[in-house]
Amino acid sequence: MDLGLEALTSASATGRDDYRPEFFRLALPADQERLHELLKRVPTLAVHDELLSQLAELVRALKPAIKFTKPELAQAAKDLLGAGPSEHYGVWVYYPWSGRLVHLLDEAEFALVRTDRNRNKITNEEQALLATKRIGVIGLSVGQSICLTLALERGFGELRIADFDTLDLSNLNRIRSGVHSLGHLKTVNVAREIAELDPFLKVTLYNEGLTRDNIDGFLNDGGKLDILVDECDSVDVKILCRQRAKAYRIPVIMDTSDRGMLDVERYDLEPERPILHGLIDHLNPEDAAKAKTNEEKLPFVLPIAGIDTLSKRMKASMLEIESSVTTWPQLASSVVLGGALGAEYCRKIALGQSTASGRWYVDLEAITGESHDKVVLPELSSVTRPLPLTAEQMVTLAEHPSMADLEDGLGESDAARLAEAGALAPSAGNNQPWRFLFANGRLHLFHDRARSFSQLDGGGLIPAIGLGACIENVMLKANELGIDLEANHYPINGCVELVTVFIARPGRSSAALDPLATAITVRCTNRKKPIDPLIADNVLSEITANVAQVAGCVAHVLREASALAEVAELVCSAERLRMLNPIGHRELFAHEIRWTSEEAIATRDGLDLATLELKLSEQAAMRIASDPAAIDLLRSWNAGNGFKKMSGDAIRGSGAVCLISVPSSSPATLLLGGRAVERMWLGMALQGIAVHPISAPIFLAHHVRFGGAGGFTAQEQAEILKAFNGI
Repeated sequence: MDLGLEALTSASATGRDDYRPEFFRLALPADQERLHELLKRVPTLAVHDELLSQLAELVRALKPAIKFTKPELAQAAKDLLGAGPSEHYGVWVYYPWSGRLVHLLDEAEFALVRTDRNRNKITNEEQALLATKRIGVIGLSVGQSICLTLALERGFGELRIADFDTLDLSNLNRIRSGVHSLGHLKTVNVAREIAELDPFLKVTLYNEGLTRDNIDGFLNDGGKLDILVDECDSVDVKILCRQRAKAYRIPVIMDTSDRGMLDVERYDLEPERPILHGLIDHLNPEDAAKAKTNEEKLPFVLPIAGIDTLSKRMKASMLEIESSVTTWPQLASSVVLGGALGAEYCRKIALGQSTASGRWYVDLEAITGESHDKVVLPELSSVTRPLPLTAEQMVTLAEHPSMADLEDGLGESDAARLAEAGALAPSAGNNQPWRFLFANGRLHLFHDRARSFSQLDGGGLIPAIGLGACIENVMLKANELGIDLEANHYPINGCVELVTVFIARPGRSSAALDPLATAITVRCTNRKKPIDPLIADNVLSEITANVAQVAGCVAHVLREASALAEVAELVCSAERLRMLNPIGHRELFAHEIRWTSEEAIATRDGLDLATLELKLSEQAAMRIASDPAAIDLLRSWNAGNGFKKMSGDAIRGSGAVCLISVPSSSPATLLLGGRAVERMWLGMALQGIAVHPISAPIFLAHHVRFGGAGGFTAQEQAEILKAFNGI
């Protein structure tokens, strides 16, 4: 580095924490001497002397009823100045961090002129009362805006500010400061801004932020705070500051810079009020202080922020964190609005003009009814959703002339046990598309298309797999019971609802017992991350053998890390397309997801969120993603890569991926594919190996290839086929 530049850099580092200006009243000989020494020490001082214009404003403030001409006003200002030298009037203020020396009216006259335009939105009496108030602000992003607005209105007698952080370049999107302040403490930055606006205001700095050790001093030293403003990011500090503010009966204000949200807790008037409006009463507040990771902090963050009340853009942006954005967004306009709202309510509380606690929104989109991000979701296509299959319809189909009574058919008890086993089969979204009817000595398996209907599965692949798995369970149970059972698929031409008719042949079955039947009741979906992903070669061979017992079905097993990574990327691409597709999104969140175990028990179908083995952050993402407006924004931004994480991690961390192929896409052959899937799954259950089904690239590709591709653009269809062909 050039020695001259190095010397300048070193010199500029000195005094970087200075924030208090120095005052010189030249009517005092000692101050004259001090200023003389300053001028010798800093010969490059920039001097600003606009005293006469300030005196002119003072004249007008003192005599508002008189209409002065310009000459008359200039003369009145000189009269105020008197016969003494102008340098001796008022005060000279030196700002060491900027090298400026400014000539000002002294405090009383300065305050009168500077607040003259406040009148009478703030009366003289109210201005005097505000000058006695102590306000504390924690966190200096939105907090900076509140501080400066309070200073502009002269809304306090003392301002205490706490923040341990320094100013970064990324902060300048919302913090009003200059690049020359980068690296400075945020507290120092705010104090300097206020001093340059009004050097007489008292600002006390807590440069280490707010801690358990200093919070009582912050709230009480020099007199108890009248109002506490919380704008910090730390969850445990948010809780701690409210606990102590409640103990001292200090009201708390918070703004979140999203949708103009203002939160007020009047502990001064409601000493028994629960902190944060009771939103975290179900949690142990002490756990917040122990939380280190974002995952540990989320139980507190989610209720405090209020996921359901976030703006559309905030929701969409949160789904992109650590994907296309680094952290949650904050805009200068929202921060400045928050500053205005926070300062406004500080003044109202200080003057006794407001007594309410609560949470309110100044949401301009909601107020005006105008939104650039209005979402017009596509209507369902002209495809009519099937009506639920009724018992009467099933009985009618079972009474077809070709279905005469059997002399030696199934008994009712055996039929019930077979149906129970069949109903334990897996199905997409746990939609359970099967219905059973026992009639004429036969067990009839029907497809209730209303339960499995999907506009993105025009080829009917997904229900066929579930129905095939159901058939396999029935056949395995029959084998276990010693019943020689025959399965006849689609026996009636033109009847798509009647899938299979099970007929018992006379006598006991002599077939060898298939051990897979014992796994029917224990088979389940397991999406937990594997502890030991290694799977023995003989186990993988068993997968192949079990699948091969279904005619024409082949199991393709991948286990190399590079292959798993490639499959993960392709699957994630397909799942992203499904999530961003308005129809796919609606079907998932409106028909499949069950948000609570109680809801899952009540409906006895769908995907219980608890079974997805999601981390709390992933559960939060799912709740945010359930908003179609947020998803519409992601789609318009060509974003949504955050949706790739969950399945991608599961595949990359697994022991193997098994893909089952069938020789054709005919309805009967697809049923065989479902039977093969169930045999693979039951075999793994017997080995104690978890199975996590993933189907997006396959059923979407089947829809594009055989189902009409409705609901997808040409570009999306190409992406789906690319993912499928890659697998």
